[in-house]
Amino acid sequence: MATSQRTAADTLALLEDRLRRVNYVLNGDSETNEQQPASSATARLRALERSLAQLRNQSPAVAEVLALQKAHPAVFNPSAADAPNIPANQLTALILAHSQLYTSVSGSLAQLQSTQLPDSAALVKLVDLGPRVDRVLARQEQQAREVSELRARSARVVEQWLEVGMLGMSERWAEWEERLKDVEVAVRRREGVRKREEGVV
Repeated sequence: MATSQRTAADTLALLEDRLRRVNYVLNGDSETNEQQPASSATARLRALERSLAQLRNQSPAVAEVLALQKAHPAVFNPSAADAPNIPANQLTALILAHSQLYTSVSGSLAQLQSTQLPDSAALVKLVDLGPRVDRVLARQEQQAREVSELRARSARVVEQWLEVGMLGMSERWAEWEERLKDVEVAVRRREGVRKREEGVV
């Protein structure tokens, strides 16, 4: 009798711990409100049912899982008839062949069991920073577009300066040189005429 009561108490404690972990995974609340264990297994089981019902009302995922369990109970609780019919000596050999793996998994599970749940305050702060990060990214994209437009405008200004300033001035210099040559030719002609007139006189 004492053994069965102890087993029931351990089972209820494991169920309560699993329910707290599921609540943490779904709600991210690291501060679990641990209640004092009820005096009887029936009261503790009813408290677990109330907590599960509350979790089902708060989380659509939990409600869907419970609905699937109700619709397909064989998937969640396979019967012993579905187990493969393997002789005992083969099962023993299989277990001995994987004994090192069982030990490693057991040690990992024990370490995971003793791992403290992290504080969710830092994650909450990161989530709160999401809108600010989005605004910063939008501002960065806007600045990138403005820089791209400024580069295009600068390229157009440089192109216009080359066309108007450099090439235009080159054409003007060439035109002025042609005009100076024409003026020099005209001046030389007049000087030649004047010199001939003075020589004749």
